[in-house]
Amino acid sequence: MLIGLPALEKTDWSRLHHAYGRADDTPGHLLALLREDTDSRDKAMSHLWSAIIHQGTPWTATEPAALVVAGLLSDERIDRGESLRAPLLSFLVSVAEASEQAGFEIDELERMAAFNIDPLIDTNDDEALYGNEDAANSFYARSILGCIRVAPVLLQVMLKGMEDAAPRVRACAAMGAVRLAKSDALRGSAPEIETRLISLARNASNTDERSAHVLALGELGNSPIEFLGDASPAVRMCAALAPNLATNPTAISELLNTLQHHAGQIDEWFGEKPPQFPMRPRFPVVSRLVQQVKDFDQMVDAAVSVVQATSKFCVDFDWGPLLASAFPNGKITAMTASQRRFLKALLKNSELWDSTFGNAYKWFTKASLPYDRIACAKLIGES
Repeated sequence: MLIGLPALEKTDWSRLHHAYGRADDTPGHLLALLREDTDSRDKAMSHLWSAIIHQGTPWTATEPAALVVAGLLSDERIDRGESLRAPLLSFLVSVAEASEQAGFEIDELERMAAFNIDPLIDTNDDEALYGNEDAANSFYARSILGCIRVAPVLLQVMLKGMEDAAPRVRACAAMGAVRLAKSDALRGSAPEIETRLISLARNASNTDERSAHVLALGELGNSPIEFLGDASPAVRMCAALAPNLATNPTAISELLNTLQHHAGQIDEWFGEKPPQFPMRPRFPVVSRLVQQVKDFDQMVDAAVSVVQATSKFCVDFDWGPLLASAFPNGKITAMTASQRRFLKALLKNSELWDSTFGNAYKWFTKASLPYDRIACAKLIGES
């Protein structure tokens, strides 16, 4: 496969699509990645994230764009001004993830892609392309298959990135390598990646990088038990989040302790969050504990600390799931001491009570509680 500028020059972009139409403008954005002009580079990155991969969805222009980016990463012009290596690796990770999120087997994708959409592309009738079910399915399948085809090239880019001098680049590359190694076609690369990750984690230059590599190890299927004893609470938290340690008592205890004592400070543990955390790091901690700790009495201290630190807009990621965990059967007539304590903590955080905030209603409904501060206060005898 051609990569970099040769791939750009050999591709007929006029027959490809991104989220906003024909991909005629994509070559200009890709070339802008090599310029010194900051505004052009920013627009190019925005094009990659909004048009080439749109909210996780690939398009027919995604495969060639990824091949171009894969080659440009070896071009020193990428490092003009603020280096684009880490952001571009993150983009390539999203390309790798797109093929895994499709939910179709390759033979099914190939069957859908066999429907000939070339006549519709020739007529420039994009409305007909999207309006015909068989054509739309073929278009989508071709986009997914493109992401699958490019995966071996991306893996080599990630392995090279894991040797980069910059910790953030190594962290992004490691995450990408793991995501790619989870596919059937590249699963054989997992042992090599695991060996590299263990070495990188042990020799990481800072806590941010070690945390990222420990998360990557966990996602790869490793049980990073040695890092449960790390001096950094951030690294211990990341180790405890490993899927293989989901039922490990030491890991669960670490996560409970993390929320109980540090719910409001976790973000401050990182100068730059591991790339595996798209949002607040405490969210996956809450999710793991809600899944694994069925006795709310064991979790109430951590839950109260979260409520004290959270905001209204975090309802779907921390205090909402905790509310549902506190009242799993919707029984509110004979509250336990832990339930009363948790509800009292909710009442004290006035920001969480907003009758115009629809997201909270579903969680209170699930717990058979009214999303009304006064009504809930009466339930526990508070004024």
